[in-house]
Amino acid sequence: DLTGKVAKAITVLYLGTATYDRPENRLKQTSLLSERGCRIISLDVTSKSPSIIQMINVIEDADVILASGGNTLFACDRWKRLGLDKLLRDAMLRGTVLTGGSAGAICWFDGGHSDSMDPDSYKTAMLSGEKDVVGDESSAMPENEDDAKTWEYIRVDSLSFLPGLVCPHHDITQSNGIPRSRDFDEMMLRHSSETGIGIDHWAGLEINGDRYRVVSAKGKEGSVMSKTKAFSPDRKG
Repeated sequence: DLTGKVAKAITVLYLGTATYDRPENRLKQTSLLSERGCRIISLDVTSKSPSIIQMINVIEDADVILASGGNTLFACDRWKRLGLDKLLRDAMLRGTVLTGGSAGAICWFDGGHSDSMDPDSYKTAMLSGEKDVVGDESSAMPENEDDAKTWEYIRVDSLSFLPGLVCPHHDITQSNGIPRSRDFDEMMLRHSSETGIGIDHWAGLEINGDRYRVVSAKGKEGSVMSKTKAFSPDRKG
């Protein structure tokens, strides 16, 4: 709907930098779009350094730019080093749809509550096959407290196309055993001048000009109670 085109006329540019341009992740995150008739192209910059002209040509061909989940810190830093951030901003201003989940949501805002210090999201771990990164990029909650891993969430500077400090997977607990919602509250106390945006694991935020709407996957759990709109730390929403 945002492109104003039928699926077969839409070109989707996939940026898989946050998962280090792994083809398995590209296939998982674009297969449904491809099945609906969208044309899928990609721009791999993890180990390649395309020229500005090469990047412009690819970006200008896209109706939608889809950024993958994964390591936000690596992706945003890499894009800024290459000058890709400026080209993405130009695309946004032309009306190109920018989208993505997890790291692919954080990247468009001022910053995010990030799991980029999770060793399972590091380049060596992902490319060595130590982690099943074809599934959800966010790590799973430990089965018991003794299995919790010792890493901390961090605030990551993003591209600042939109204002706000974003926390994806807001309603879940990852491999460090710390609920993201609780840690995000603590982060917001340290960054009280910023606007916090919590996005549940099965939810999405659509922004179109000065309007927005929240969407969620039917039948999936979340942190917002349907009737009272109260926060549910046990994901009863």
